Parts: sequence; structure tokens; C-alpha cells
Amino acid sequence: MDRQQQQTESIVYCRKRDGRGQKSDGKNVIEREEPNFRSNSLTNESIAVPPKPSSPKPSGIRSKVSTPPKPKFGTPPKRSLAPHALGASTLPHETELSMIGKSVLQSTFSDGHCFGPDFDISVIKDKTDHEHVAEPERNPENDKKLIEMQTFLLAYLTAKMESNTAKLKAEAEARILQEMEEEHALHNEVQEKKRQYLLMEKERTINEMLDLQVAVLTPVADAAKEFTKEYISFATAVDTTRHELPVKNFYIDGDRREFLDKAETCLKESEKLLLECTEGAHEDSSTSLECLRDIKIMSKNISQELSGTFSELLELSSLVCRHTVHLQQSIEEEQLGLARIQELYCNKRSNSQRRDAPVGREQINREQWRCQTKSRLKEVKEDEPRPLETAPKGSCLTMCSVGELRERERQKRLHRFEMMPGTERDRLPRGDPLRAVKEYTRPAAGKDSTNPAELRPAEVLLKTVCYLIDDIAASSRPHPWTEVYSFVFDRLRGVKQDMIIQRISGLNCVAILERMVRFLIYSSYRLCGEPPHLYNPCINDTHLQENLTWLLDCYAREKGPYPNQEEFYALGLLYNLGLVRPAQHILELPKGLRSSPTITLALSINRAFLERNPVCVLRLAQRLDFLQSCALHRHLVACRRDLLLIYSHGYNSRNCRFPLDRLAQLLCLDASHAAQLCRAYGLEVTQDSQVVFCKTAFAEPEKGNLLCKQYHSIVADKQKDLAIENIIHGCT
Repeated sequence: MDRQQQQTESIVYCRKRDGRGQKSDGKNVIEREEPNFRSNSLTNESIAVPPKPSSPKPSGIRSKVSTPPKPKFGTPPKRSLAPHALGASTLPHETELSMIGKSVLQSTFSDGHCFGPDFDISVIKDKTDHEHVAEPERNPENDKKLIEMQTFLLAYLTAKMESNTAKLKAEAEARILQEMEEEHALHNEVQEKKRQYLLMEKERTINEMLDLQVAVLTPVADAAKEFTKEYISFATAVDTTRHELPVKNFYIDGDRREFLDKAETCLKESEKLLLECTEGAHEDSSTSLECLRDIKIMSKNISQELSGTFSELLELSSLVCRHTVHLQQSIEEEQLGLARIQELYCNKRSNSQRRDAPVGREQINREQWRCQTKSRLKEVKEDEPRPLETAPKGSCLTMCSVGELRERERQKRLHRFEMMPGTERDRLPRGDPLRAVKEYTRPAAGKDSTNPAELRPAEVLLKTVCYLIDDIAASSRPHPWTEVYSFVFDRLRGVKQDMIIQRISGLNCVAILERMVRFLIYSSYRLCGEPPHLYNPCINDTHLQENLTWLLDCYAREKGPYPNQEEFYALGLLYNLGLVRPAQHILELPKGLRSSPTITLALSINRAFLERNPVCVLRLAQRLDFLQSCALHRHLVACRRDLLLIYSHGYNSRNCRFPLDRLAQLLCLDASHAAQLCRAYGLEVTQDSQVVFCKTAFAEPEKGNLLCKQYHSIVADKQKDLAIENIIHGCT
């Protein structure tokens, strides 16, 4: 018994030791039950451990545990209850707890959760076999309580084990993820270093190749520069003869080097021919120009002589006709007789008085020649030059005469720009003498337009024009520009009327006309697209052409320092692109004036316009200043229309696409306005900003769909911060 008791205590000790490493809650339970186990071990009672229930299952676990199987005699199971434990119904509570602890430890040990020391279990088995012989009576209530307690502890330990397993699993997963992230970071670092290494190797290889290329191409650099210059000159020559069409690629049949050699030979021959043709061209052209001038002078003289000869022939023919009539009359008189002639040509009184007077052909002819001589003398007197009438000189020193101001006040014809401040709402507004300007009136019968008191001298007219520009056109007050234009345009017509009546000329006349022309050119751009009842471009164009012609005649007839002469010759040519007379007028200028940069640029644009090269026109237009662009702007619609028409024929293919950005650059527009312009002419613009040109789809836009004002970016970008007074006064 002592030996058996020692082995039992060793088993309990082993299970206690192994139970500490498994669960913290199980440890506390085992340590709490240890004193009872020892106290029971001193009583030398052999208590068998009840069988450990199996692991809890989802259903039916309580029914299986509540009816434990009956032990068999002879071969007891590994987990069985001793007869003393089953029969002791009056054991104290501490004994039950010790038995619970022992059963838990024995079930843990028998399940293989720990490994105890080496000892012989057969002794215990033999002992239990002897004790099974006499079984005490069992108490079902105690068995039930024990089984429930064991089931509860088992469920608790199982839940605790699952909780700890989940925690360990989460920690293991976190560690695995951390390891994977570290591995990924290390992999990225290795790849980055590998990439840098490959880049360094590639850079080293490229540097070696570049060194070799530099060593090989250094002797060719000079030849390449020379070739670049020659190619630029060749491209410029080609560009002046045709519009710009980007060439994608071309096919060369055969060996390319052989083709280039042949092309070089042909180009050299062409160069020789051009040199031969252009040799002495400047001298010949100057000689031809002089000959043309002589021919022109001679043609004028011959035309004058022919006109005089023609008039003499007409006079001689009239005399011949008269003489023929007289001869025919004399023949008829001879046939009729003298009596009949007297009845026809003389009345009865003269007949009775001159009945005996001789009447003959000589007398009649003499009277006719006398009448002809008188008429010839009268014509000669009429053709004699008369002394020129003296032009009236104005004496009005204000912008509007007092009489006209009072009359317009009575008739309520004052403009609000001329009213006295504070009297605008009166029944009869008063006119401000410092702001009122003489209005334009049409010549009427009975009205004396040459009254010196109503005419303003040249100095006052120049002052009036400056007032209209500085205080009205360039005013900071928010007046509609159409109203400003209407007022200034009418008052400038009045200024022009006074200049014509007084026959003003000289520097003041040139200064006034220059400002009037600038104002009308700027207004043609500023009011482009306005309704006809607010702005009439035809009337503006008529007055602009008249003022410009008068100004250029002043430059040609009068001698004087005209610093703005080049500007207005160029403006006249740009405003009248394609017309022969302005270009001919410029070509007759002296060489020094004709070769100025401003006139040269205007001539280049005019030549490109005549050649229907819209790309060149739009490219050269970017070099113009703001006022020159205003003069050119009315031709931009036609240039852009010609460009789209040419490209519609040149790129007429379903599979051909032209980049919208490139087309917008050629049209001098942004991409949105370029697309809008293409759609207005019936061209398709795809979603990926490609233009599909088709000559059959090209169509003229309907009236009102194409507004010129929307495409003024090439002009508006040049205005920047230029003030109106600086533009019109020419201070840009």
C-alpha cells in the first residue's frame, strides 16, 4: 500500500508539473485542489479517477455524459470510477474537489498531454483489479454532479485552449505578414539596385558609343552647317512659290545613295542655269524700269497730242459737213429759182423793201462764214485760262460756332457729349462751348457754306480732331463704342468738309488725315460684326478710301518731312490686298522708301495673297503690329477659307487624318476655334483631335454662321495694354 501510495503521489506531482505549462486557469485549479489530494492520500484510501468525458460535440454531449457506461469485471477500462468513489455519498465537499482534481489530472495524463516519469503502472492496475471485486453501492446524484463538474471543467479548458490557439494563430499570421512585407521590401530594394546597375551599364555603353560618334562626326560638322544654310535658302525659295504642305515620306526606287548623287548633279545644273539667268538681272531691271518710265512719259505726251489732233479732226469734219450743206443748199436754190428763194427766206416786208436788191450765193456764204468766225472766237475765249478763285479762310476759333450752337439748342440737336453738365434733363439742354463740335450738314440750296464765320482754320481743325480722339474715343467713361463711333465719325466728316471748302494743305492737313485714317481702320476692326443699324462697314470703307487717297496724294505732291509716310503706304496696301493700283503706287516710290522694312513686309504679304498662298500670308501676318493687323483683318476670313479648301483637295482621303493642333497653328487660332471653323465649312473633326479633309464635304457656311469677330485672336493678342489715344495718334 505504501508503494502504491507513493506511485499515486508521483503521478499527481507529474500532472501538476505538466499542467502549469498548458493553461493558466488549469494551473490555478490544480493548485487549489492539491491540499485536499494530500489529505486524502494520508488516509490511505485508494480513490480511482472517474473516466474523462470525451471532447464536447455540437449536440448530444450532455446525454452521453450523464449515463456513464458500466464497468466490466475482470478487465476494467483505463478511465473508471472506483467503488469507493461511487459509493461514498457522504463525502465532504473538499473530498469531491480533490476527486475532481485527481480525475482531471488522470484524464490529462491518460490522454497523453504530458509524459511522467518512468514507473510501473501494472502495480496500480493490479491494485485496482483487486478493489473492483467488491463494489459499494453507487449514488447516482453524486455521479451526476461529478460528471457535470468534469464536463464544465472540460468545456472551460477547451474554450480556453481554443482562445489561446486563436491568439497564437493571429500572432503567427501577423508575424508571417510582417515577414512577407520585409521580404517584399528587400525584393524591391534588390530590383531597384539591379535597375540602377543596368542603367549605369547602359549609360556607360551609350557614352562609349557617343564618344565614338563624336570622333567620327566631328569632321562633318562644318559641312553640316553649310548644308543647313543652303537648305534654309532652298526651303525659303520653295515656300514662296507654293503653299506649305507637310510631307510625311516618299519612296525612292533603287539605291538611295545613287539617287542622292543624281539629285545633287541635277541641283548643280539648276544652280548653274539660275546663275546664268540671273546674271546682270539687277542692271537689266533698272534699265527696264527707266525705259518703262520713258515709255510712260511718251505715252502721256502721245495721248495728249492724239487728243488735240482728234479735237482738230472733229472740228475739221464739222466744217466739212457745213460746207457740204452749203453747197447742197446753193444747188437747190439754183433749181428753185430766185423768186421761190425770196418767198422761203424773206418775209413780205423785207420782200417789199428789198425787192430790187440783188440776192446771191456770195452774200449768203459771206454771212455764214462771219457767224462761224464769231463762234470760233467765242470758243477760243472760253478756252483761255481764267484766274483761280481765292478759297475762303475760316475765322471761327472754337470747335463749334456760336450761331450753330444756339440753333442746335433750340432744335434739340445736341448730343449728350456736348451738353452742359447738369442740364441733360432740362426741357432745352444747354450746350457746352468747350465740348460742342460742329456737326456735318449736307449742302443745301440757299445755304452759304463758305461763310468764314462758320469755317474753322487748320489749327482749330487739328485741335478738334485731337479733342475727339483724347476726350471722346479714349474716354474712361463706360459709353458704348458704337455711340462713340457714331459721334466721332459725324464730327470728323464736318472737319473734312471744312478742309475741302478752304482747300487746306500742308503739314496740318497731313496730321489731320493721318489721325482720321487710323481711327477708321481701328473702328473697322473694333466694330466688326456689329448690327448694320449701329455700324455700316460700307460707309466706313468709302470714307477710309477717300481719306487714304487724299493723304497719299499729299505725300506725292507736297514736299516736307513726313515721318509716317512708310506706315500709311503699308496700311493702304494691307487694307487693299490684291488690288493693282495700291501696289503700283508703291512700286513707283523712290528706292530708299520702297525698301523700308514696313513696306517690304506689306509687299511680301500682298504677293503671297496674289499667289493664293494663305499659309505664307498668315505666317507673315504675325510680324505685323496692331494697327497693321487691324488693316489686314478683313482678309483673314478669305485666307483661312482658301487654306481649308487647298487642304481639302490635298488631303482628300478617307484614311488620311491631319492633326488639329498643327492646323490650328497654321490658321493662327487655338484648337477650339480651329475645330469650330472646320465644322463651319463642313469638315469633320474626330474625338481624338484629328481633321478629316474631303473635297466633296467642303461647303460654304450659311450667312450669319461664320462671325469674323470670333477669329480675331491674331489681332487681339497684339493690342495688349495699348491705349486708344496712343493707337490713333501713332505713339505705339
